[in-house]
Amino acid sequence: MRRLLIFPALFLVLLGAPVFATEATAVPPATTAEVPLASGALVSAGWQSVETPVPAAEVVGVTWDGDPNAVFAVEVRSEDGSWHSAQSLGSDDTGTDQGTADAAQAVATQGDSNATEPIWAPDTTSVRVTLESGEASGVAISAVDADAAVAPSGAAGAASGILPVLGGPDRFAFALALMAVAVVLGAFALGFSPWRRNRNRRNRPWRTLFLVALGSSVLVACVPPPAVAPPGTGATQPPITSRSAWAARPFSCDGGPQSAPSLKFAVVHHTAGGNNYDPGDTPSILRGIQAYHMDTLGYCDIAYSFLIDQYGQIFEGRAGGITSPIIGGHAGGFNTSSVGVSLVGDYTVITPPAAEWNSLVSLLRWRLSVAGVNPAAGFSTVTGSSPCNCMHWAPGTPVSFASAIVGHRDVDQTSCPGNAFFPQLQTLRDQVQTGVVIAPPTSTTTTTTKPAT
Repeated sequence: MRRLLIFPALFLVLLGAPVFATEATAVPPATTAEVPLASGALVSAGWQSVETPVPAAEVVGVTWDGDPNAVFAVEVRSEDGSWHSAQSLGSDDTGTDQGTADAAQAVATQGDSNATEPIWAPDTTSVRVTLESGEASGVAISAVDADAAVAPSGAAGAASGILPVLGGPDRFAFALALMAVAVVLGAFALGFSPWRRNRNRRNRPWRTLFLVALGSSVLVACVPPPAVAPPGTGATQPPITSRSAWAARPFSCDGGPQSAPSLKFAVVHHTAGGNNYDPGDTPSILRGIQAYHMDTLGYCDIAYSFLIDQYGQIFEGRAGGITSPIIGGHAGGFNTSSVGVSLVGDYTVITPPAAEWNSLVSLLRWRLSVAGVNPAAGFSTVTGSSPCNCMHWAPGTPVSFASAIVGHRDVDQTSCPGNAFFPQLQTLRDQVQTGVVIAPPTSTTTTTTKPAT
């Protein structure tokens, strides 16, 4: 019976191995496919497409010609055959600033076409789309394959195609704990017993190994998960996952990222693409959003400066440097002199979890401190021009805000950052304010020495 322990030991090895195997594997590039649903035909509210197969996708959105205010409901079918309920989608609410490389490339890519915001829908194999309101023609689905890396063929980690892959920042510690338990079970299966006396003492190295593995396993199992870290002050940069770590595509427009003279304010967003994801999924979500922004919307890069997932992981967004006032594509008419931070999730009904909230506070404290921006002092600017269908004010309108931290709906016509999150913005401002650290201006003293006579 003891030899049967080899099977759970093997299972634990197969579960933990993909963590190490996939780290050395190149992430496949994200690809976008446009699948027609109603080519050329004008359709009205109530129209529904037939079930339409799409290439394997993790992120999907709808494109169409005509009414920019049309609203669609998208149902997706996963590779296991299950359908996921419809999600209503309106026009994507990101927007470029006229005169930027983003705006020029977006016009060249989209023309007069419209696109919804993208949604996270892993392992999608087919879709069904309903037009809830408005009219549209040339309806199509934009399907982005942004799958994660897989273990090399023939490696133990190749079982990740069958078994779940561990994700998140603590995946290595947990995988090592699984391996330690596997060693213990394997030793028992092979007949080892730490309590059996051996006169020649040849068993002592194995006994030591057993005790170390057992102790490690018990320690990992008994230590409670760490509490959510409190926000840091503006004097310290929070941990930020680089673009290379999530395998971002390079900036695609000639001349590289464009910068504003200075940073004046922060715009807070949510991606609205769903909350059902694991910490290891976030890089795939970001690659999917970036591919959608670049291939479907025509932007030079992902629209946001930073993104934060519900586990508190902060990711570098648009290229150009995390301390530079890079012009993004996150808020039409208000990209210049702003930093766009998007929470990865939909906060229409629920509020951000504590880990995501605290990371947002930490990031804003630090980024505004680096720029020397006092949020409570507010800011004034002039509304830029944007091709988006989202403007509150006509281009060239002077506007002022009481705080340098605003929600997306404060500056554009959108429901972002969600009905549940938006009322919390004043609390966010108050918490950020207490941790902003702005260095006092340096003064130069000139000393005049009377010449000798």
